[in-house]
Amino acid sequence: MKRKAIVLAVGALCAAPAAHAQIVFGNETIGTVQFYGKLYPQVIWAKSAGATQPGDGVSTLASSSGVLTGAPVADAGSRLAVDSQNSYIGFRGERNLGRGGLKAIWQIEQSIEIDTGTASLNTDTAGTPVSSPTFSNRNSFVGLAGGFGTVKLGNMDTIYKEYGQVESMFGLTSGNFVSPSNILSHIGIGSSSTARFHERAPNSIQYSTPSFAGVQAGLQYSPDETKNDPGNTLNKELWSMGVKWESGPLYLSAQHERHRDRFGGSSNIGAAGLRNGTGSGGTFVPAAGAHSMDTAYRASAAYEIGGHRIAGDIARLKYDETGQPAGATRFKDYSHTTYAISLESKWGGPWRTAIEYVVGLEGKCDLTIGPCSTDGLKGQMLAGGVAYDFDPQTFLYVFYARLTNGKSSRYDNWAGSNPARGGDIDQLALGLQYRF
Repeated sequence: MKRKAIVLAVGALCAAPAAHAQIVFGNETIGTVQFYGKLYPQVIWAKSAGATQPGDGVSTLASSSGVLTGAPVADAGSRLAVDSQNSYIGFRGERNLGRGGLKAIWQIEQSIEIDTGTASLNTDTAGTPVSSPTFSNRNSFVGLAGGFGTVKLGNMDTIYKEYGQVESMFGLTSGNFVSPSNILSHIGIGSSSTARFHERAPNSIQYSTPSFAGVQAGLQYSPDETKNDPGNTLNKELWSMGVKWESGPLYLSAQHERHRDRFGGSSNIGAAGLRNGTGSGGTFVPAAGAHSMDTAYRASAAYEIGGHRIAGDIARLKYDETGQPAGATRFKDYSHTTYAISLESKWGGPWRTAIEYVVGLEGKCDLTIGPCSTDGLKGQMLAGGVAYDFDPQTFLYVFYARLTNGKSSRYDNWAGSNPARGGDIDQLALGLQYRF
């Protein structure tokens, strides 16, 4: 019996790639394993210009005086780079437990830096810089699936991310300068990921219902594993939830996510004197007694007709903070609306095109003493691309994107630099993607 299982596993390994694109081996007796991945290195030309200068009027959140101060600001000069983007490899599998369709499932996925061969430096969902040498730094979990739905434990994309942002540029939805999430799911005042709603949540439990008439719902919770440590008064938990419906060519979804005590507002605003703590970004330290609640609501839709796919998202992001010192002028809240639309088309033969437009509106804000100015906090991006398919798994592509920042905003889609406030960013790339 053991020899027969091994023979079947080898047979599956040889036969599966042509049928499924992933490399599959195993069988229902011993369990199955898939080896899969996406590799897409690209050559990028990028530049930034038009940074806001001292003396320019800006939002209160960029400068408490309403005027940018300091030394003259230099633009990030143009340059070339070779980047592996969001390339990854992964393994996933399942095993039939023989109890009414119950299965054990697992997945281990890893980013790979094929351009440098070194571990990348990322930030966690709290905005703290972390290196990523650990195998399984992408979506990785163990769980059970059956008639009750699916339960997974691990490090996974949130439900908000998984169900939403339906735009993609030839299947690329994150980790690239054309990703709409750089504006659609961000605060726009600063570039720290503490404020972003397009993340992977570590130490999380996720539940998805079975699909009923095309409808499925999901709920995810990531607790703060340091809560109630001596001297710690924060609770950096995350809740993410959503519902989606898919019927033929139409896809609809709605998502909600909330982050407690992540301080997406204070850690990103440029006016240091208005922050409810010290530092910024991943080094932000909240003041004693301060707390935050950052929330996002989003609706997403996509429709396929012929060789065309039209998609759109609209989101409302809000950053609230409490516990400010009495009598102090501090940040209280900021909210704004973002939206994205896209069109991807197949034109017969090997050619495909895609275009997308993403906007983050100025929104409104309040300090402890009353309303503040959001003048110049709008940002927008127009991106397009052309792809040539060699086969169903391999294609060559060209991307171009222009991200336009208002005089107060600081949206950033440039992985290789850190453009100044108000700086517009142009990027052009030639790449090759191979999926297996």
